[in-house]
Amino acid sequence: MQPINILKGSITLAGLLFQPNTTNTTISQLPGIVVVHPGGGVKEQAAGFYARRLSEEGFVTVAYDAAHQGASGGLPHFLEDPNSRVSDVSAAVDYLERLDSVDSERIAVVGICAGGGYAVAAATSDHRIRAAAILSALNIGDSDRLGWYGNETVESKLEILDRVAERIRNESEGAEPGFITYVPALGDTSAPYDLQQAADYYLTPRAQHPNSQNVMLDRSIPLTMKFNAYNFIEEYLTQPLLIIAGELAESRWHSERLAGILEGKNDAVRKVIMPGGRHMDLYDNEEYVGPAIQQIAEFFQDF
Repeated sequence: MQPINILKGSITLAGLLFQPNTTNTTISQLPGIVVVHPGGGVKEQAAGFYARRLSEEGFVTVAYDAAHQGASGGLPHFLEDPNSRVSDVSAAVDYLERLDSVDSERIAVVGICAGGGYAVAAATSDHRIRAAAILSALNIGDSDRLGWYGNETVESKLEILDRVAERIRNESEGAEPGFITYVPALGDTSAPYDLQQAADYYLTPRAQHPNSQNVMLDRSIPLTMKFNAYNFIEEYLTQPLLIIAGELAESRWHSERLAGILEGKNDAVRKVIMPGGRHMDLYDNEEYVGPAIQQIAEFFQDF
């Protein structure tokens, strides 16, 4: 593993490059994988974990901090901009294509949680990406519009947009920027169970990192609310897609909806439901991560 810088226009994304240890001198180039981190995450957490494990399966892998987040450039910091997140993926593909060790015709993307939605959106429009795999996927736009369970109303979101607009207006008049959190406070039993588990992941030594501060600028909300990771997938997402979700994950409806949209339109979609699994189990629970790594490695061998 080595730290890298990924150029994206006028800014730099902080990344990690993982090269497999191979003694096979007959192979001059290897397939590459871009790993996209969850909302609020950084490369040192789940994304880096998957990048390292997949490099052990023979892939050259890259994990990186999104623009405006972690150790990457881009102002304002702590912005969750879905369109920027999608273009981050293409910047990472640019980086892999320039490596002599990577076969530019065999580059894939892996996305976790919101990173799964961004991975799908990137593959839909950037066909240098030859295959995609997503784990505990979240379409961040659907999540913001419909809530964690997918059953909230438009009316409740109009109120949120009005409150955010007022806070942004105050900021333009000199007030400090407003922030919201990605995951609830530790011990908040009123939150969805999967999000309680997310707090245990992000806010404890289990995966806590100083660059993952669990804050997002208010002005992210208008950007995420209007975003749809599944736009145009019926027409343009023709690449092989592996969907992995936990059977008991409260977020599973995102994966089911994606599979339903593509049914009959993309014959190269494979859906794997992990028995008994929850959303966060696919981050670092070896009972689920080990089989998921094998599923991804085998799926990508065929593209």
